[in-house]
Amino acid sequence: MTKLVIIGAGPAGRFASMYGAEHGMDVTLIEKSHIAGKCLNQACMVVCALNEVARHIDDSQNMNDLGIIQSDVKIDYPMICEKIRETQKKIRKISEKETTSCGVEYVHGTAVVDAENMRVIVNDDEYEYDKLLVCTGSSPFIPNIKGIENAFTYKDILKLKEVPEDLIIIGGGSTAAEYAHIFSSFGSNVNILCRSQFLKMLDDTEAEEYITSNLLKNTVVHENVEILEITPTSVITNTGEIKGKVFNATGVVPNSEILDGIVDININKAIEVDKHLKTSDENIYAAGDVIGGIQSTPVSRMEAITAVRNMLGEDVVPDYSMVPMTISLGYDVSYLLGYDVSNIGKHARTPGAPGPGSFWYTLSGKVGFTKEVVDNDNLISNILSISPSSNVAISYMVKATKDKQTVNDFENFIEIHPTSDVIEKLAEYFSRYE
Repeated sequence: MTKLVIIGAGPAGRFASMYGAEHGMDVTLIEKSHIAGKCLNQACMVVCALNEVARHIDDSQNMNDLGIIQSDVKIDYPMICEKIRETQKKIRKISEKETTSCGVEYVHGTAVVDAENMRVIVNDDEYEYDKLLVCTGSSPFIPNIKGIENAFTYKDILKLKEVPEDLIIIGGGSTAAEYAHIFSSFGSNVNILCRSQFLKMLDDTEAEEYITSNLLKNTVVHENVEILEITPTSVITNTGEIKGKVFNATGVVPNSEILDGIVDININKAIEVDKHLKTSDENIYAAGDVIGGIQSTPVSRMEAITAVRNMLGEDVVPDYSMVPMTISLGYDVSYLLGYDVSNIGKHARTPGAPGPGSFWYTLSGKVGFTKEVVDNDNLISNILSISPSSNVAISYMVKATKDKQTVNDFENFIEIHPTSDVIEKLAEYFSRYE
């Protein structure tokens, strides 16, 4: 029986451990902090929880403006954080039981890799391995800015005692946008400082303008800004000083230190792997944020399971052709990344449809929009959708495209009704007017 040791019990390591155990491997899963990793305990699920509160506030204010309800929504931020922590604790128990029920040995502690003797040491215990999978994730990137110690990161969100009156967010990616929406809805005045372009991964000026105009209130976006210094109460830039509490959202850096000097690590601190997720040591694999690449929980899971499949003798590679991504704001902003994503082909655009999550914004015209591109083979090659249900719809569209279903195959497609999304309808449009 193959002995597999996995370091890191986030989504990548945890799902890989269950897959390995279910396929006859002797699996030990080691985690130094909390099971379920950054996603549950610091990042994705925290954003989801806070965003649901923010959306409730937004919807209440909109209905007040329409005159259909009378309410004065007030939040208790410390109580929100307390309930999030209670929920995380409950989910961690479920995750641990789910994992160990598959036959995985779960070990809590800090791991040290002894690659020469093919073992991992945790405290005074040793775990021999035939194959080692490292899924140690990532941590906030700390830029070389004077006074950066005065800024907090996503790790500190649940430690805040109150909602800042003025919040400065350094960074122009999805994390910056998501927390700008959350805290502006909670009452903060927000300034976003971007070194270059805001949400440049969308590669869509119209989408950026729609987001800043309709989904981020009390928020000013500053692009092409040079930050000179961060003080306890402000940021000094090349254009002046801005007052507020400072949130560093400049990205992440791989937690690759555990294999430093053991395998090849690139200049960005990511563990280098081949197409099968194998490192420069033939018995050591790595997956997830620690290898860089697309920062996505589903991608991390896919990579880790692919690594285990290759350990079991298969010859498989991760599929990065089309990866659906979402920025969680008042509406989900869903888009595609991957090597098959292209803007070459026929383009179509339509406003969002009134429906769940958007009906009461119809009178103000804030219903979002969807864009699609179809290539010469009538396959969807790109999607950008801003709507309440786009994060679900886009996943099904990616699956259909990967299965080589063309836009003509959507003529007999029947969607769930009612819905606010029009991704499928655009595919039907292409089939009728190609």
